[in-house]
Amino acid sequence: MAARINYSIQNSLWLLNPLHSKATTHFRNRLKFRQNLFSLSKGAVFCSYATNTDKSGTEPADPFVLTTPLYYVNAPPHMGSAYTTIAADAIARFQRLLGKKVIFITGTDEHGEKIAAAAADGGSSPSEHCDVVSQAYKTLWKDLDIAYDKFIRTTEPKHEAIVKEFYSSVLANGDIYKADYEGLYCVNCEEYKDEKELLENQCCPIHLKPCVARKEDNYFFALSKYQKLLEDTLTENPDFVQPSFRLNEVQGWIKSGLRDFSISRASVDWGIPVPNDNKQTIYVWFDALLGYISALSEDRDQPSLRTAVSSGWPASLHLIGKDILRFHAVYWPAMLMSAGIGLPKKVFGHGFLTK
Repeated sequence: MAARINYSIQNSLWLLNPLHSKATTHFRNRLKFRQNLFSLSKGAVFCSYATNTDKSGTEPADPFVLTTPLYYVNAPPHMGSAYTTIAADAIARFQRLLGKKVIFITGTDEHGEKIAAAAADGGSSPSEHCDVVSQAYKTLWKDLDIAYDKFIRTTEPKHEAIVKEFYSSVLANGDIYKADYEGLYCVNCEEYKDEKELLENQCCPIHLKPCVARKEDNYFFALSKYQKLLEDTLTENPDFVQPSFRLNEVQGWIKSGLRDFSISRASVDWGIPVPNDNKQTIYVWFDALLGYISALSEDRDQPSLRTAVSSGWPASLHLIGKDILRFHAVYWPAMLMSAGIGLPKKVFGHGFLTK
């Protein structure tokens, strides 16, 4: 059966592209399934699939690894997070129909200033707050019949161990240094902003809230060192970022000049301590992005970066919203280059649902 279906991941992603208004009709006309392809259980539709094995009966070496963002738990799940996850679930099921071994990763990002503030507003500790909201995501994915394989929480011990090992690897490569920084900071983006990209009254263009002036003594990642490598990567592999107009955005950011970015906070307690300085915690993106790798680590194993990477990395597809494209298509590849780890195969930034 799998051999009869000739669609690839590009075809699946094509359906998410808002420029293709006839996507649904095209998909319906091209795919013809046998009547018994689907089985019903509790009112939901589940896809059956063939196992992709060779003549010796062994599994293929490279699984199809698909990720959603690790959702930030400062607030409950919402329509936008459901949108990404439903789309990812459809792609994962389709890849299973092709006979591939799929590892579908989702989870929650649970560290940072916003989360500590949300917990305080609700009268609970950060840990209690994270437990409640993370469980709300799991409950919603169950209600929506999301067939994920891995659910990672960034508060898990195995994740912390892998983040610290990754940090130490990048530090050993000479790409982390300490410096003072002063600038306008968006708490919701967890990012310092250039004044030229802000709206009136120094408002973040995404969250429409004023950025706050901050001065901190933090650790920085030498992102600027990887400008030429990132430019070459996108030139040699134009499918790395999709759709094509998102690639244009990323290339524009890189060509305008990359600046080193802060990877720690001195003023935030709720986070993973910096290995060589317990007065600082690791910046949320330098922590959360590693969840895509730590999710691959089996609970029974002693957590290590090497073991996790050997369990399925690189990811075949990061499916994300357009608001976090810079972190996934610029910061993340450079971080991986520094640590000597292979890049994901594709980053797809979809648009927003509006209501």
